[in-house]
Amino acid sequence: MYRFVLLFIITGLICWSGNIGAKEINLNAGEIFHQGDLTVTCGWGQASTDPTALAIKDCQYWDDFDQKCLFEKTTYVYKNIECIEECQHWDEFNSTCHYRTKCTFYPSQKSFVKTTCERFDDFEKTCLQTKDTKLSR
Repeated sequence: MYRFVLLFIITGLICWSGNIGAKEINLNAGEIFHQGDLTVTCGWGQASTDPTALAIKDCQYWDDFDQKCLFEKTTYVYKNIECIEECQHWDEFNSTCHYRTKCTFYPSQKSFVKTTCERFDDFEKTCLQTKDTKLSR
C-alpha cells in the first residue's frame, strides 16, 4: 500500500510539473506574439512553396428513400477564396448529373478559374459553350 501511494504521488508530481509554464496561443494569419526573447509570427501559407487549396466534400443531391448521396459537390478554399464544383445540370428523372462545374487552382496567381456551362443542350445532354471566371481576392 505504501508503494502504491508513493508511486501515485511521484506520478502526480511528474504530470503536474510537465504542464507548468505551458501556454496555448491562437494566432490569425499575419499576427505576431512576443514574450521575452521569443517571437512567433503566424505566416499561414508562407512557409510552403506550393500552396494548395483545402477541399471539402458535401452531398448536393440526397436520396431519402435509399439513404445515400446521389451527387457530391466539392468546395475548394484557399485563404478567403472559395470555388465550388457542383452539378450545374441535374436530371431529376434519372438522378444523373449531365454537367459538373470545374475549379482549377493556380498557386502562382493565388486564384481559381471556375468553368461553368453557358449554353446547355437539353436534348443531347451536353454543354455547347463554357465560360471561365477568375475568382481571386
